Parts: sequence; structure tokens; C-alpha cells
Amino acid sequence: MSGQVDVGWAAPPFGLDQLDRKEIRQIATGNDTIFKEQTVRLVIANHQILQNRRDAIVRYMRAYRETIDWMYSDPAALKTHAEFAGITEAKAKRIRDDYFPKSVLSPDKIVGVDLIMLEAVDLKFIPAPLTKEQLAELVQIPPRN
Repeated sequence: MSGQVDVGWAAPPFGLDQLDRKEIRQIATGNDTIFKEQTVRLVIANHQILQNRRDAIVRYMRAYRETIDWMYSDPAALKTHAEFAGITEAKAKRIRDDYFPKSVLSPDKIVGVDLIMLEAVDLKFIPAPLTKEQLAELVQIPPRN
């Protein structure tokens, strides 16, 4: 450490050891920013796949949801993640619980589309906000079974 002030961002587990040793300070997490109210991760399929392979998408989403449920309910998930990432189970639990609440991984809702559309119009990515019908075509979330 040079003693200079610097600001950056990282995803855990990067920086947790330095944080624990008080070599760096955490000012905020993504959950403390305006992005908390905005979906930043999506599962995307193109129109052709959505039309021709809907059954596969529904099965994929079922497995995706089951995996997320397992990650937050079964201690074996922490062990699996810890082994994969080369970290302790305690650190895996800390990462999951402190930085990635289950709600932010849910594929069942898209949050902040109105804000994103305003920005897209302002930046000239789209000429006008999408209509309700266009949004329904764009955002199709298979129901939870």
C-alpha cells in the first residue's frame, strides 16, 4: 500500500482479506447504490429461440430457480462454492449473505425498466419509451411452477 487514496470496485472474494486486516475500507456495496433498484443481470434469448425452443427455456428457468433456491437453503451449496472458489465455507457464506442476497439473483422480475428506458431515449438508443405491448414482447418471464 502506497498511502495514497484510491477508489475502486471489486467483486468478493477479492479484497475481503484486506478488508478484514483493515488495509482497505469498504465505502459501499452495490446494494447501497441506485443500482439496488435496477435489474443488472438478465437471462436473454433471441426471438427465434424463444419461439422454437420455449419448452427448453421453461426447463432451463425451472433448473435456474431450483439452483438459486438450493444455494440459499442447503449448506452443501456453501461447501461446493468454497471448494470451487478455493475459499473457506465461512467466506463463501459471508459472500453469499452480505453481498448477494437471494432477491438480487431472482430471475422472476425486472426492476427499473422505466428508468432504463428514459436513459435509453436520452442517449438515443431508442427513439421513445417502449409501449406496454412492446415491453410485454421484450420481457417474457416463464411462470414459476
